[in-house]
Amino acid sequence: MPPVVSPHFVGRGAELEVIAVATDRAAAGQLTVVLVGGEAGIGKTRLVEEAVDQCRRRHHLALLVGRCVDLGVEGVPFGPVRDALRGHLRHRPGDVAGILGPEDALLHRLVVGGPSEPTADGQGARAAWKAQLLELLAGSLQRAGGAGPALLFLDDLHWADQATLDLVTYLVRTVRTAPLAVVATFRSDELHRGHRLRPLLSEWERVRSVTRLELPHFTPSEVADQLRGILGRDPTAGLAERVYDRSNGNAFLVEEIAGIAQDGEGTTLVPASLRDVLLARADRLDPLAQRVLRAASVAGRQVPDRLLAAVVGADDSELHDALRCLVDSHLLVVDQAGRGYAFRHALARDAVYQDMLPGERTALHAAYGEALEAADVMLDGSELVTALAHHWYAALDLPRALTASCAAAQAVTSVGPAEALTHLERVLQLWPRVPDAPERAGTDHVAVLEQAADAALRAGATGRARQLIRQALSELEAGADVPAVRERRAALRAEHAESAQYVGAPDDAVAELRAALELLPPRPPSALRARVLAALATALLRAGDTAAAPPVAAEAVAEARAVGAVAVEAEASLMLGGSLVYLGESEPGLEHLRHASALAVARRQPVTALRAAVNLSDCLELLGRHDEAVAVASEALPLADRVGLGRSMGAYLTGNLVESLFRLGRWAEAEEVAATATARNLEGAFAVTLLLARGEIALSAGRLEEAATQVDAAVATMPDVVEDQFRLHLLALQAGLAGARGDLLEARRLLEVALEPGGDGWAGRYTWPLIHLGLTAAVDARQRARDRRRAQDDAELAWERRVVERARTLPPVG
Repeated sequence: MPPVVSPHFVGRGAELEVIAVATDRAAAGQLTVVLVGGEAGIGKTRLVEEAVDQCRRRHHLALLVGRCVDLGVEGVPFGPVRDALRGHLRHRPGDVAGILGPEDALLHRLVVGGPSEPTADGQGARAAWKAQLLELLAGSLQRAGGAGPALLFLDDLHWADQATLDLVTYLVRTVRTAPLAVVATFRSDELHRGHRLRPLLSEWERVRSVTRLELPHFTPSEVADQLRGILGRDPTAGLAERVYDRSNGNAFLVEEIAGIAQDGEGTTLVPASLRDVLLARADRLDPLAQRVLRAASVAGRQVPDRLLAAVVGADDSELHDALRCLVDSHLLVVDQAGRGYAFRHALARDAVYQDMLPGERTALHAAYGEALEAADVMLDGSELVTALAHHWYAALDLPRALTASCAAAQAVTSVGPAEALTHLERVLQLWPRVPDAPERAGTDHVAVLEQAADAALRAGATGRARQLIRQALSELEAGADVPAVRERRAALRAEHAESAQYVGAPDDAVAELRAALELLPPRPPSALRARVLAALATALLRAGDTAAAPPVAAEAVAEARAVGAVAVEAEASLMLGGSLVYLGESEPGLEHLRHASALAVARRQPVTALRAAVNLSDCLELLGRHDEAVAVASEALPLADRVGLGRSMGAYLTGNLVESLFRLGRWAEAEEVAATATARNLEGAFAVTLLLARGEIALSAGRLEEAATQVDAAVATMPDVVEDQFRLHLLALQAGLAGARGDLLEARRLLEVALEPGGDGWAGRYTWPLIHLGLTAAVDARQRARDRRRAQDDAELAWERRVVERARTLPPVG
């Protein structure tokens, strides 16, 4: 059959140049992102493929290709990115460890395969999960090019799973220096108002490293050029005009209409509708080829050959003949891995799928479900159960859809909580319609609510998590009041307390945890009670009740040791040590912190180990043991980078390191460390930590404008900051700036917060510097009055008395 694709590329010179510039910048170590939009069939994929071919003539470019798949609301977390890395490593097996890390590492399990169960790693692990995995994936993509640049091509981003979109957002917002170009295509005509990609595109294109292209239709002359390449001769003026009129310059439709003309249907018989154009080629196939094509359309954009064979049910010889016909007809192509088939264009797949009767589609989805359950079809665990959930639901087999959705949620929960939540929400939707739901799910309705709440918390959907927890509690409280049920209620209240922390309600968290403890008997000891006690100690510290935390934490340590709950013991020891140091029991507190660190390192719990290093270095600094604090922070930073927490926990460690270097008088070194960390484009509290540290150094050096710049950047980064460690530090810098500029009234206004009640324990660490500034302002006011040979006014004297009295009553720290 004559070709339907032009052998030479038509037009798009400006767009090719944009992608070429992106790869040039990647080769120079600058991350660039190109977003290529346009209607379906406009030529987005062909543009990128042509650009890559041209760029490879100029650079030793590593190409990673990931194609997003339309599975409705289901999706494999990081599916296209994982496929891109797998395809790249298939040709470079010796680079697996260098790009992905050791075999037991989280990233290696995601890409290559392995156990998906998340490792217990203390209370901070759930919050750290997302940042950790995104940082690891970004690092692997940056290393993929080896000595040269890499280009990640994500096709059909409008079908991407949430985890993949999170990764693109991470790259756009945080990575600046990397030998990586990201090129993504998407259908502009599918971005309805509620589409999740739509607001992201608006956010991304505001970043300097991002360029958005919108491909226009071909002009009449470009359509004529395309026809010339397809036909191998100049088209007649009438044919070119009719094809342009029918296709409106859509490259794929030009190819299809040209193919009809070549197949002997005449130059005047151009189909009247888009659907007719797309189905015209399929309508001329023999019945078996049409059946194979319809079966392939139900699988999606591509399908493994063995799976297709199982669904069609034809013998090998007949199936191969039909597939050869479909490939020769330019409807299917052999996929990149050579293990299956893909539609040449998603538009053709959509047309074939929509042309079937509802009963045909339902039957074929059921056939796929049966085949997937019965055979080795070259899909890994998460792909397999996700496909099963999709097909059984589309087949209207609700019992099997529920079973498959439960399995899919379990398979993806450790790397894709948003996707796990989607599956679990479907389970909850189907539950009342499946009589034997508990048997099929292997658990009860409350347990599914608990799993969904956990996934929601890890996905950042805190409001939904709180709804699910309250529903689960309501169902349990309506049942029997027996010990097993009370334990479940206690666990749910602990979960609700954690969600309260996420929404900034520490007092509510304390109340929930106390209620949870009342549901648990003190004897015999249990891992759940130990966990609740450890969480309560943490909540008390965050609520500012430092004095109440040590006895609760000590009880948690004892309970955890009694039942061998090492992860909980490490968490509780961490809280016990920090609170004791802040209350003046320095050596016992430091010993508990070191014990927590040792336990976490031995148990390979990096989040807890890093939290211990952050707290230990902070406490050592508080005690004036600056050299020891520098050593602890410096030794822990490589671990943060290694496990993908360099931009989160690592930022806190760096902030502690900078503070200690500054106190040691090593200002130049402190500034260099802070500037290097800030260049990583940190966000939120992690960025503010370093901005405030740099501001303090600049203020102390008398560089007032630079200090003001850092303070302004901190305010812009976290305009609604409420945590004492940031809020009080920021006030101290602002007051210091006002005082340095001679504005004592403004300095006093800012320092009023230091005179407020409270400030003991944890908050005292950040209140005392404000008191020091207040006393300094009082001395300055006295000196100014003396210099001007006048008596101090009543307001100045009243301020001085209040500051002195506050200094007398504020408890010491450390």
